[in-house]
Amino acid sequence: MLFEVSQNEYRRHFPTDKSPFISESFMSLNKFKQDKIVRLMKEGAYSIGLLAGLKDGVLRSPFSAPFGGFHYRHEHLSYELIYEFLSDLKDYIVSEELKKIAITLPSDIYQKNMNAKLINAFIRLGFKMEVPDLNSCIDLKKFDGKWTKSDVAGNCRKAINNNLEWSIATGLDDMESAYEVIYKNRESLGRKIHMTLEDILKVKDIFPVDFFIIREGNGNCIGAAVIYRGHKSIAQGIFMGSDLEKRSLGVIDLMYMKVYEFYKELGYEYIDLGTSSLEGEPNPGLLRFKENHNSITSLRYSFSWSVKT
Repeated sequence: MLFEVSQNEYRRHFPTDKSPFISESFMSLNKFKQDKIVRLMKEGAYSIGLLAGLKDGVLRSPFSAPFGGFHYRHEHLSYELIYEFLSDLKDYIVSEELKKIAITLPSDIYQKNMNAKLINAFIRLGFKMEVPDLNSCIDLKKFDGKWTKSDVAGNCRKAINNNLEWSIATGLDDMESAYEVIYKNRESLGRKIHMTLEDILKVKDIFPVDFFIIREGNGNCIGAAVIYRGHKSIAQGIFMGSDLEKRSLGVIDLMYMKVYEFYKELGYEYIDLGTSSLEGEPNPGLLRFKENHNSITSLRYSFSWSVKT
């Protein structure tokens, strides 16, 4: 049986987070989007829990983030305990007269053992598995400056020969320039951007957020990236884009190279480059582009369960 606990009680058992998106600070930042924040634990078994948002009868993890997931003591929880927790989760939805639960797990770079056990248990318990998204990451431990596709190195040299300059945006004006490039890039490609600059700066108040820019010799900003540093060993790429009219100059190739070097030097193990699909529908060009820049492709799973009416 699952029961709801207070924030203090929940955090007494789970003082750390497997990702920044299930932290109290991040949840607090977005709690106004939900009717309620729910913290669930299993009676008599305090090694796994769920922190989720509740709105209109739907329990969600995440409700305003790329992914959510569970809190747990360690990766080696017994399969039986995980299975029982998910089974009790269905009972909780019914007993509380809710409509549905929806959970998106992090990719394997965050939790390999737990993902395997959770996915198996979800399926066996009759949860609906959505078409998995294609997620990309770069293993910085293996990055040595060589590229999967040789053209990338040539494009980086082209960018340097064209006097493009990469830098970290530290002032608000530069951050605004970076956001404007990303916004126009998304708009030109017909892809929505769900965060304003103000939203990103609010995240920056709770953990480090890096803005990077690429400028032409005349100072014009033509490339940008926004990356979170809310995890101790995984940087999370949130936005990246360039002036589409200038992309032939090797703008994004230079951005990838410099960003990889930057986080490798800081001691990070991975950069999570996010999904190359939308609700399971692949973007083949984006996926190929990331793989040309040494990314590893894996699956990010989402599950749901609805009360039958």
